[in-house]
Amino acid sequence: MSVIDRRRPFVSVTMEDVARAAGVSRALVSLTYRGVGRVSEQTRQRILAVGSQLGYRPNMVAARLASRAANTIGVVLLDLHNDLYADVYDGLRSVVDATGKHIVLAVSRADGSGDQQALETLLQSRVDVVIAAGLLIPDRAVHRVAESVPIVSVGRDIPGVDSLFSNDFLGAELATRHLQDLGHRDIAFLANPQTDGYRGRLQGYEVTMRSAGLAPRAIPTAHSRTQAAEDVSVLLDDASPPTAVFAHNDQAALGVLDAMAVRGLTSDDVSVVGYDNSSVSSAPGTALTTIDVHATQVGRAAAEVALARLAAPGAERTVRSWEPSLVVRTTTRPHRPSSD
Repeated sequence: MSVIDRRRPFVSVTMEDVARAAGVSRALVSLTYRGVGRVSEQTRQRILAVGSQLGYRPNMVAARLASRAANTIGVVLLDLHNDLYADVYDGLRSVVDATGKHIVLAVSRADGSGDQQALETLLQSRVDVVIAAGLLIPDRAVHRVAESVPIVSVGRDIPGVDSLFSNDFLGAELATRHLQDLGHRDIAFLANPQTDGYRGRLQGYEVTMRSAGLAPRAIPTAHSRTQAAEDVSVLLDDASPPTAVFAHNDQAALGVLDAMAVRGLTSDDVSVVGYDNSSVSSAPGTALTTIDVHATQVGRAAAEVALARLAAPGAERTVRSWEPSLVVRTTTRPHRPSSD
């Protein structure tokens, strides 16, 4: 496996320098030096001239990879601190390793701010197909990259792109109904940022609450454990705290448990449900009730779709949805009415 090292300790002129001097995007510079995509001749000549003046030398890793026809698979993972993406990677690698093809890995940031850079890194490396797990950038930004290289989206349905994902609406319904069945009526939801392709969990929660005649109580948070702990603290310190919290992913759920521990609260006081069934959720000290999105299975399927796309570039788009399942552990308990 090859991993891109972005530190570039010996490169004095970067692609960003050329883009800035030529007044174009980094992606356009990448396409020009790769000789792909729709770049006008006038723009191409200007970029090459500026690059020559600055003494820019194209990435040598990309040049080496270019000699391996249809032999390199790029992988973008949103966040290595989230075990979900490690599970996806384990699944896809189990398939790719058996083919002898190479993997080039690029990692984004939990808030998605590194998505574009990660994709452009893979473009520069001239990968033949990209498997992208957890992209947060808008659909239109993904489509621009997909004009140059096929993309297989994992965890999100992106129109026009091969997509494999879990039914988030159903998953949220399962989590919320489980808490309702335990007698909880004041159920809060720590909601993920509502970006393209990631609105299903909030919608599923709200519909399930209203269907039971209950008022939704959604609180926005980020993708990190630390931020979730801070955001849920407001709820836990409220005069009328919720008796249960459904978090949009396992990392956020762990943040809820952290905030509860500081306050001396246990699952007898507040039930907690996560989402993803990442490996950390099953740890004995955690035993988190969660929604299983079958990440390893989806990772294997994503690799198979990517290989099929390499074999048949013009084939119809692949769309596969998995039904999530509820995994009950020790962080959810029956509601205990207040003795006051």
